[in-house]
Amino acid sequence: MSMRVILALVVAAILPVLAGCGGDSDVGTGTAPVVPADVAVYASVDTSFEGEQWNVVRDLLTRFPGGEGKLDDLLEQAAEGAGLDGDADLRDALGPEVAFAVLATPARPGEEPPVVVITQPDDQKAWEQLVDQGDGVRAEVDGWQVAAEDEAVLDAYRDALDGPSLEDSDAFAEAMDGLPEDSLARVYANGKAIASAIPEMSGGLQQLPFGTAAGADASIGAAFRAEADGVRVEGRVVASDEGAVPETEAYTSELVHEVPAGAVAFVSFNNLGAALTRYADMLGGGGGQGAFIPFDLDEVGGLLSRETAVYVTPEPAVTLVTQVDDEAAALRTVDALVAFVGKETPIVYDAFDGLLVVSSSQKALNALRADGPRLDQDDRFEAALDKAGVPDETTGFGYVDAQAAVPLYLGLAGPLGAESKELTEYLEPLGGVVFWGSGSGDVQHFSIFLNIN
Repeated sequence: MSMRVILALVVAAILPVLAGCGGDSDVGTGTAPVVPADVAVYASVDTSFEGEQWNVVRDLLTRFPGGEGKLDDLLEQAAEGAGLDGDADLRDALGPEVAFAVLATPARPGEEPPVVVITQPDDQKAWEQLVDQGDGVRAEVDGWQVAAEDEAVLDAYRDALDGPSLEDSDAFAEAMDGLPEDSLARVYANGKAIASAIPEMSGGLQQLPFGTAAGADASIGAAFRAEADGVRVEGRVVASDEGAVPETEAYTSELVHEVPAGAVAFVSFNNLGAALTRYADMLGGGGGQGAFIPFDLDEVGGLLSRETAVYVTPEPAVTLVTQVDDEAAALRTVDALVAFVGKETPIVYDAFDGLLVVSSSQKALNALRADGPRLDQDDRFEAALDKAGVPDETTGFGYVDAQAAVPLYLGLAGPLGAESKELTEYLEPLGGVVFWGSGSGDVQHFSIFLNIN
């Protein structure tokens, strides 16, 4: 129970800002000397709950109903749940920084990975009380307090420390390089560990949309922080093998001028077909056809060789639109795919004006063909991209209107009843969620921003 209690306390404390907030401490480096270099996942959290950016967090919370003083209330509740005397005791028990290290990926599905919690508490007795209330174990290792589910995990941690630490890891340094240090939390995922957990990717790096990569030796670093207008995640994806990831060209979206205004969500990719072809090879086939794919992905990839967008409208409906050079050939390919899937497939499709459109709604398809305001003229869309700082050229980007998407996801679309009035009030401060990629080849960047008005 103790490990779960500690995790729950930290999560409860940062719950309002999990989408990305900041503290003042140099989070993510203090515990690196006592974390094994081959750790699967490492996260370091600022648990001081003080400083200039924690004040930004408190200010962001005041924009929501009942948000005044909410962070401090959560700390008090967490302390009470742990049997401690107020949030001061909780802070003293956790210390200014708490790190979580996942020592290895699970050997089989459903198995829990070995995890240790590392800190330097300001009050040793409070820390011991926090851990000892459950069935976990604790120990002092190199001047740090470490907790785990059982002695076997602690022993594995001690043994791993006989080798190099994260402080000596080039992969860690490169993944975290340039990420904001004034962060609430910093996270690192070891590429080799990721690949071992996904055997089918272990043969090499695979290019994903937004220019990012997955597979062997593609490590990921991310920093979670707060800003005056919202919360942000900044990240890097770094391949250890130079030239392992194909170059990705940045582009300026043209489909924002085609998609009707009012979309609940919009995602744009460039040359998605190249990624599909690589996936086919990854799945064991050749010539664009994988061992588990009963059709040639090269042909499908040809449809998606230029900009492609997927967007959601309030009906709700999902629509894919992609730029094509040969409308007739594009329709023949879709005809073949529909025949393979089955005629009962609830989709409509057409090609016009150099576009292929596939949708779950005839209304949405007609709106794309008709005149009217476009997404680049949508005030909420434009404001979200502007506040997020999205550059003109990216390797892919996406937008979600949080106010509209949450009720839609919960099945509350349309006129909201009295039971959802409270939800509407909580959603009112939310703007858009925007994410995008940049960079190319061995080092790529991503950013996620949630606007809070």
